[in-house]
Amino acid sequence: MKVALSFTDIQQATQEFQQQAGGDRQLSIGETVLCLPATLGQGYLRGLNLRDGLDLFIYEFELKQDLILDFTQLSTQYSLLDFTFCLSGETRGSIPGLKSELSVAAGQTTFATIPDAAGTTELLAGQKILVVSLAITPHLFLKLLEHDLHKFSLDWQQRFRHAASTPYFQPSHITPEIANILQLILHCPHQAGIRRLYLEAKALELLAICISQLTHYCSDPSPLGGVKPKDIEPLHRAKTILLQNITQPPALTELARQVGLNERKLQRGFQQLFGTTVFGVLHDYRMELARQLLEADQMTIEAIAHTVGIAHRGYFASAFKRKFGTTPRSFLKRLR
Repeated sequence: MKVALSFTDIQQATQEFQQQAGGDRQLSIGETVLCLPATLGQGYLRGLNLRDGLDLFIYEFELKQDLILDFTQLSTQYSLLDFTFCLSGETRGSIPGLKSELSVAAGQTTFATIPDAAGTTELLAGQKILVVSLAITPHLFLKLLEHDLHKFSLDWQQRFRHAASTPYFQPSHITPEIANILQLILHCPHQAGIRRLYLEAKALELLAICISQLTHYCSDPSPLGGVKPKDIEPLHRAKTILLQNITQPPALTELARQVGLNERKLQRGFQQLFGTTVFGVLHDYRMELARQLLEADQMTIEAIAHTVGIAHRGYFASAFKRKFGTTPRSFLKRLR
């Protein structure tokens, strides 16, 4: 299904979606929740205006059919900078002016400048999608950075200043620090006005960390630890392939072949770009996913182990304890 949206604010966008696709729409203080119609799938889109120029979006659903959100017919006054964090599933999209398709998979974060807030987002059926997104206007972004803009390279300063007219897309990965804040956002313990205040604080904290990472990326003469620029995209693609196949990951030889690198470049690139081995990336993701599934408390420990691609329950318990300092069973007991 394709839904065309002329985005001016959260409430109008969800109203247009509801008119075209159906679903239940709920409004509260600065927040809109749109529950998907049963014909399309299950789950919700939550949008919250945190302050003038800053919006928080949470997508959590599983679709029965592919869904395309088309934001191509928009007004220039709604240009934005976007920070997207993908915790589960995969999304695809496009921004007018950029040639390549934009793909975001579990464990990835992206920074984009989107003139006119125009583009498309494709959400694929048959997978659980969980995405958190921060949308900030160029005006507010520059205001927040007015005393720190000089810390960026001239290229990045121009990129920020011309965000309303020049598209850009930069992928990265979700760090443990970012993952922790995302969990606090997803499990906000407050309601009404206090909820909005709490989420604004967490969103600004998240924004500060992301800006700090960009500052480091720009100021460090060797920010990628020696990785050649032409190898960055294949390495991110390899990580995406790996995390999309956690139950049956490809062998190193096959993974290297799929992204056009040799095994040595693949292994060294993972160490330099992600700070760990190919198996380390896979293992950390499995453990983090296992922790999230345990927190949801809807599956048995054995089923969770199978879901994250670990057949032996004893090995799963040992690996989980090495990562988090407690066994899965003890972790569950503390939650309850």
